[in-house]
Amino acid sequence: MTFEQTKGYLFSRQRNADRARVAAEAMRETPGRAGGMTFRSMSLTIASVLLCAMCCGCASAPEPRDYADDNSKAVLSPECPDVSGVYEGRVRQIVEGYGPSVLPLADEIFHAENIEAAEAMRAGYRRDANGRRIAPDTTVFQKNVDGNYTITTYYGTSQLGNMTTRFNNLVKVSCEAGAIGWIAPEQSSRSELGPNYSFSGRSVRLDSNGDILLTTWTHMSYHMALLWLPMGAGTDKTVYRYKRLHSSNDH
Repeated sequence: MTFEQTKGYLFSRQRNADRARVAAEAMRETPGRAGGMTFRSMSLTIASVLLCAMCCGCASAPEPRDYADDNSKAVLSPECPDVSGVYEGRVRQIVEGYGPSVLPLADEIFHAENIEAAEAMRAGYRRDANGRRIAPDTTVFQKNVDGNYTITTYYGTSQLGNMTTRFNNLVKVSCEAGAIGWIAPEQSSRSELGPNYSFSGRSVRLDSNGDILLTTWTHMSYHMALLWLPMGAGTDKTVYRYKRLHSSNDH
């Protein structure tokens, strides 16, 4: 799923409409007191205005129909890219946005099936004089029959380690038009003004040269405590390019 498709997917109206409706119903149930009728009438008017505003573009919960119910089936879709091959282990270019140029490819693409194996591989990363990790020279992806991958990393001709990939049930996966994307569950936090909500996800596709384009993004929406009044939203997006060296069979 491309970034634009995923971003559009996030802008569903239903959740915020429900929030405003619940708030309006709560106001209608306010006990009658002196001036209560005036208060309820004004509150309902405000709620109606906010309902219209909220329906027009706040980030909302993902719609399950856009993502597969079973990640193990999603990765077998013919729409998924086959990234089997040998790639440079570090970022060749930041195509869009800002991010660390030493980001190791094996750390960022897909999910590890065995966390211990992944951690053992990362523990073997070399470090520079300042203690910063040095990404492996090459990363090899070999697609397995179940649609997941075996990833092996090398410094020169010395193998550092390997791991297999598998998406866990906490993310939702989708393959469309040669791109595989996944989205994590909604996260919530709270500021002095009110609640905030965020989504994050990633997508992978191949460009015309066979290089991997990895997109990482986070979408945050900000609200006031009063009726979840939307205060704004923003998306942070970075696109990394990892250069393809040759097919996996040539390593």
